[in-house]
Amino acid sequence: MSAKVDGFRLLCGTEIAFDASTTIVVGRNNSGKTSFVEVFYKFLDADQGRFSLDDFALKNLERLVSAGADWQAAAQKRTDGSVADAEELEAAAVAKLPSISLELEIGYEETDDLSPISKLVLDLDPERHDAVLVCTFAVARPHEFLRAFHESSIDDIIVFARKRMAFFERTFGAVDKNDRNNRVELKPSDVRRALLCNFIYAQNLFDDTSLDTGHGLSKGFEAYFKAIADTDGTVDDLEVALGDVATKLDGEYDALFASVFNDLRVFGAGRMPSLQDVKVISEFRPAELLRGSTKVTYAHESGPSLPEAHNGLGFSKLIFIVLQFVAFFEQYQKAQPRPGMQLLFLEEPEAHLHPQMQAVFVKNINDYLRSKTGWNVQLVLTTHSSHIVAEGGFSALRYFDSQSGSLEVKNLSEFPKRLDPVVVAPSGDEDEGEPEDEAPEAKEARLAEEAAQKAATLRFLEQYMELQRCDIFFADKVILVEGLTERLLLPEMIRRSGGDLKYEYVSVITVGGAYALKFRELLEFLAVKTLIVTDLDSAEPTGRHKKAPTDTPGAVTTNATLKRWLPALSSIEELQGAGAEAKQAGSVRVAYQVPEEGLTAVGRSFEEAFILANADALAAAEGFASEDAFKTDDGTRLTADEIRAKSYDAAERIASKSDFAFDILALTDWVIPRYIEEGLEWLAPQSK
Repeated sequence: MSAKVDGFRLLCGTEIAFDASTTIVVGRNNSGKTSFVEVFYKFLDADQGRFSLDDFALKNLERLVSAGADWQAAAQKRTDGSVADAEELEAAAVAKLPSISLELEIGYEETDDLSPISKLVLDLDPERHDAVLVCTFAVARPHEFLRAFHESSIDDIIVFARKRMAFFERTFGAVDKNDRNNRVELKPSDVRRALLCNFIYAQNLFDDTSLDTGHGLSKGFEAYFKAIADTDGTVDDLEVALGDVATKLDGEYDALFASVFNDLRVFGAGRMPSLQDVKVISEFRPAELLRGSTKVTYAHESGPSLPEAHNGLGFSKLIFIVLQFVAFFEQYQKAQPRPGMQLLFLEEPEAHLHPQMQAVFVKNINDYLRSKTGWNVQLVLTTHSSHIVAEGGFSALRYFDSQSGSLEVKNLSEFPKRLDPVVVAPSGDEDEGEPEDEAPEAKEARLAEEAAQKAATLRFLEQYMELQRCDIFFADKVILVEGLTERLLLPEMIRRSGGDLKYEYVSVITVGGAYALKFRELLEFLAVKTLIVTDLDSAEPTGRHKKAPTDTPGAVTTNATLKRWLPALSSIEELQGAGAEAKQAGSVRVAYQVPEEGLTAVGRSFEEAFILANADALAAAEGFASEDAFKTDDGTRLTADEIRAKSYDAAERIASKSDFAFDILALTDWVIPRYIEEGLEWLAPQSK
């Protein structure tokens, strides 16, 4: 199943392919996730008139303004006698009137019962198994609407349209996707027979105060009762009991209202042949009795039961969602005729749920959906939870990207196809591509190795998401760092760097020195702006490439990211000579050590780069955990110049990198190493 939305807020020509069972929608704030759910609600669950003018995309509102101007110009042309020009302008105005559309393509198998979607299937090709439902919200009577605007006293067509939304209507139709002219109009009942939609929103009303006025769970049980009515024996028992009470009350009503009935006859009401005797009878509806008359309580080992609010929002939220799912299933089961499929939307279920419960919840919901034989259901879940993402896996994710101003949906189930075996190959000799005149056996072995490399990288990323709870799918910007030191210090560096970067959601992800390369395809696929902060990792040019200072003659880097991604250079000399363009590709930039202003020395690691940038502050500091690194063997403190001259040795003497990070935070006067500062300036909003 797939959907295409056009003209609704950020969604302009937006297409999304649903997962086989559960689709997880992710993305930054205000990327269009809620709008995607809302367009389904407004077309398929709400009463007529739920749309407003503000639901139209901005470009469509501009078209509406242009349509109004064309119609006004046409009226002037008619006044001037230019009928042909007027008709041309009127046609242009009608064509510019905005619309909102939702197009659903539903796939089916030959063995499926097609009766619920029979009115949607318009082709006679036995090889095709698709049906297309088109929902549209637009001006139903365009000429009348535009004439009314022209004749009104309102000059602004936007203001006029807000007051005359009755001109806009929802319509439904079935379309042959291979022949768009082959279209049949549908009634809302036809749509409901084909597709049933239900929604659970994040902001359900739950009360955790002692007054307990919300009764969110009680309302959930009321909804469940309505769903199981006429299908559960306990409902019959309840109705029998209510019937006995009604019979007794009917006699009481006769006695209580006897004088009223006599007075009516005295005044002539009972003598008029067209009127019957008035009688009051009891009619109890179980579902209505439950409304406001039931409460959920929690029992415990001793003492009275406690109100539902005493159990906390998280547990109440979980029970409420479970009740809704059970009710939706019962609703689907008892519907006559049964809909072709049911589409469930669940918005941000993580609200009030602790992290472990979020992951377990998603797994259990999927298990529940699979356990219901014959339930043709699709679940669409929007979330900001990295725990839910980790449990759902790549194939279920749909990433909403609105960086360009219009929404693009990226299907993570297609991501594995993009993995490049050259990128994911182990460090060592570079892959030179497919050999010429390759023997069939060698080619088969090579392809098998490439497939294994792709699978290994995908497995690594999925395991990383699960273990690290990576929030890369929700961040405005991403920074990849090598270790704990940078991870601890970057928030403070962002604050000190100035600019508006500190106001954005920046995800700092620790990937180690060798694994940033494995994120390459994912970052390029998501196109999220990313800074990679990594080390030069200088080494001797020959032998086993033992680590060495950056000024070692002929020194090379052992950093796979620098060698094989950005800037794709190996020698330290070449890396120092690389310009800004070589360090950037698309939305990704790398930052590695460069000389500080006024210096020529270059650090091999973050620690050495920080020492070179802050030698004066470190020489003056006292009483911190790493101070032995800045002393001679006999305990004499090094001067700032000596620290700079022996920066490589000082960095090697730091016993604990985490202690060094906390030492830095304890300093009051320190500066950001130049290479990181340049990277943060690039990442900041003003550098877009």
